[in-house]
Amino acid sequence: MEHYSQTETYELGNGGSLVFERDLFLVSEKLERPPPQFHGVRIHNTPEGEQQWMITADLKGSPEPPISERILFSFKAYNWVDGLAHALQEGLARVCGQNIAALQGSRFAHFARHDTMGEPMALSSHPARIHAHRAQMALAHHANAIGMLAKDRKSLRLQRAKKDATINRLREKIRTLEVTVRTQQDQIQEMEEDGEDIQGGDDFLSDDNDFEEDEFTEEEDYEFLEAAEDGIIPIDVDEDDEE
Repeated sequence: MEHYSQTETYELGNGGSLVFERDLFLVSEKLERPPPQFHGVRIHNTPEGEQQWMITADLKGSPEPPISERILFSFKAYNWVDGLAHALQEGLARVCGQNIAALQGSRFAHFARHDTMGEPMALSSHPARIHAHRAQMALAHHANAIGMLAKDRKSLRLQRAKKDATINRLREKIRTLEVTVRTQQDQIQEMEEDGEDIQGGDDFLSDDNDFEEDEFTEEEDYEFLEAAEDGIIPIDVDEDDEE
């Protein structure tokens, strides 16, 4: 036994914005049909005591030309909102299928489930679905663009970090080389001050002081040499060679 606890009623033409509502209202207006009505009753008819809704769609026909037949169907749903949306879609398909000849050339001709020969038709997408699909494609495009920008930004950060590391490494190397050069220059200067010939190995550099007389040299050291008339003591180098 079914127990009824709540009822709902919905009639098109009151400015609602449910899915399929506008299309069903427009096609009904085009075919000069009265606005469709939908009824819902909440029932308890399951062993587990789950609540369900009995949805009834009443698409009244027109007794005056153009004459149209009444469309009436019912089904069960788990809640009123989902059931109403399904009833709107089903009602739109049945109205378009019943009047497919009158709807040829309009976009409503694609909403029918069967053609004039009774063959199933491929339903065209609803405008709401097309809008949702376009919005989804746009979001996917934006997400892809954001992902590419994030990837490029990460790559640029890595390149900048690598560049900075290279610059810091080269600067450190330059500082090390400058210290080495200054140390070598100081060493060279010290060696030059000590009289060491850098190019000649361990030989000492000769300068003018090498040919000056020792301060302790006396004239008696040259008395064994015969002095000339002008007082200059000649040194015969050839004579030493002959001996």
